[in-house]
Amino acid sequence: MMDASAIDSRGDLGATGSFRPYLSPRSHSCDATGMTITALSPGKVDLSLAAMLLVLNVVPSRPSATPYHYRLNGEDIARRVHTAEGAAHAFFAGGDMELSCHNHDWECLVEFDGHSLEAVISEALEMLGGRLPEFASTFDAAVCTLARMAISHLRFGEPDRLYVEGLTVAMNARVLSLGRGAHGAAAVDGTDPRIACAIDYIEAHLGEDLSVAAIASAAAMSPSWFRSSFRAAMGQPVFAFARERRLERARPLLADHRLSLAQIAFTCGFSSHSHMTRLFAARYGASPKEMR
Repeated sequence: MMDASAIDSRGDLGATGSFRPYLSPRSHSCDATGMTITALSPGKVDLSLAAMLLVLNVVPSRPSATPYHYRLNGEDIARRVHTAEGAAHAFFAGGDMELSCHNHDWECLVEFDGHSLEAVISEALEMLGGRLPEFASTFDAAVCTLARMAISHLRFGEPDRLYVEGLTVAMNARVLSLGRGAHGAAAVDGTDPRIACAIDYIEAHLGEDLSVAAIASAAAMSPSWFRSSFRAAMGQPVFAFARERRLERARPLLADHRLSLAQIAFTCGFSSHSHMTRLFAARYGASPKEMR
């Protein structure tokens, strides 16, 4: 039986800073290295929080949350949230958050301030030039695995501070490495904002069936105008771009031998295992099985 609420700040119109005072009693938290990691219970989320601290939210399993209202610093970010396979959601800049959704399963929240982040993973910050993205959302199997381990540990038994601390640092370091493009994230700097919105949509829904109509809608463009504009901006058709991104996403997953090739194909949006195999052979000159 799920709680009526997982987080609810509606009773405090002046809510600021930390989400912790508004957590469900079923949630479990542990302080580690100036950061707080929480196993957030399933249920409704009604959060309106000003001057929010830096937060990492990991959704390690499907189905993901059903969002009703999702705004960060006044911007509607619902379309930019990755929902297909589980996600690493990084609200690195903090700010004002308004969120109404329903969590279907346990999630992992890490809350910290800039000083604690700099103290434990300064090298990753240096690689980003000391600049944190205001918002980022993507799928990463390693982050999801770390989050599952943390949730399980927090839910059952007395938390081991050193163990939790290690998982917390690892999750944040991994997400920062993704933020600096270490795993091939699509570059959008200098791109037309509408095309950048389209790329964000593709990245967030790469594991799903993509249509030109849906991507064009995310970019606030007509399908025909979008097709020609995307090709002019990116140098290739939109589905060629999506195919390349799926291949780039699948490659690091091959190292995880717990995942079957069929699971990787499904996770990355290929229509079948054989479809992925054909595209790998054409792109890399070897099959996924040979590349494991």
